Amino acid sequence: MNVIIVSHESDVDGVFSASIVLMRYPQAKILFTSYGKVNFDKISQLIYKEIIEKASPGLLVVCDLGLNKEILLLMSELFEFARSNKWSIIWIDHHPWPLEALELFGKEPEGDRRLILDTSGNKCASELAYEFFLENNVRAKHLAMLAHTSDFLIKDQFMPPLPELIIYYKTLPNFYTRLIYLSLKISNGMLWDTEMQEEYRIFSRLRDISKAEAWSKLKQVNLDDDIKMFLIPTSPYIQSSLFSEEVFQKTDGDIIFFLTSDGKVSIRRNNPKLRCNDIAAELLEGGGHKYAAGGKIRSDPLNIPEVIIELRNAVKNSLKIQ
Repeated sequence: MNVIIVSHESDVDGVFSASIVLMRYPQAKILFTSYGKVNFDKISQLIYKEIIEKASPGLLVVCDLGLNKEILLLMSELFEFARSNKWSIIWIDHHPWPLEALELFGKEPEGDRRLILDTSGNKCASELAYEFFLENNVRAKHLAMLAHTSDFLIKDQFMPPLPELIIYYKTLPNFYTRLIYLSLKISNGMLWDTEMQEEYRIFSRLRDISKAEAWSKLKQVNLDDDIKMFLIPTSPYIQSSLFSEEVFQKTDGDIIFFLTSDGKVSIRRNNPKLRCNDIAAELLEGGGHKYAAGGKIRSDPLNIPEVIIELRNAVKNSLKIQ
């Protein structure tokens, strides 16, 4: 059976959910991508190419990626192409979805397209993949539990520094090759080895230099309603969720924006009054969870005062819709 797995490229849940599906379909081809219309357009073209080359029925499994209004037409066209070529689609996710996106899957859960969506906010994509494809498989269960630990930022068990290793891979020219190789290792139950240890050693040095520089550029903004907002120009070697814990501990801040040189922001909160996904919705290509989300600013990322105004407005507007 022809199988294509598409998953989120940026975190443990994306890699682990792909690995769990790969355990079920070891013959599958794995593709990784991230959010935004440009990324979805690129991955769609790869899927079109694969389906045409296979020239026979198959299954497309998408993990840990949400749909928003910006890419609905793109996905609708892909769905119809898949159907016309006798491909089924299973989409596994745990992000908030707009009603229009849900309607793409219709009302027949057993049809040629099926959505496995958790709306409780209590499960990650890896847990959903485990329950749907490999329930009672011990290895898959452990992978799902580790992904939950990583995705929900809890400390209930030991977790190898895979989140940071994925961040390191993203800085390398063969990122996707390494990510696929990592998925293969994980699907075989290998969570760490000497090769990964050496890669992490190199990364750690680069990370510590980057963190020292980030601290020196931290900007604090106090909103009118006593919310402490922090803006941190970040680097490719910083894992936002882990670094945010350090920042919150030292500053007692409420919300952090990690800003990249190309205008992307990662949002983390320390105040349940704030919802990162609502704030991200005020930005370009925004999406994510209440506790962690991301998007892209409209401002020039080099114009920090302008960026601060845009992000401050995003926070204020997000509070109005609650």
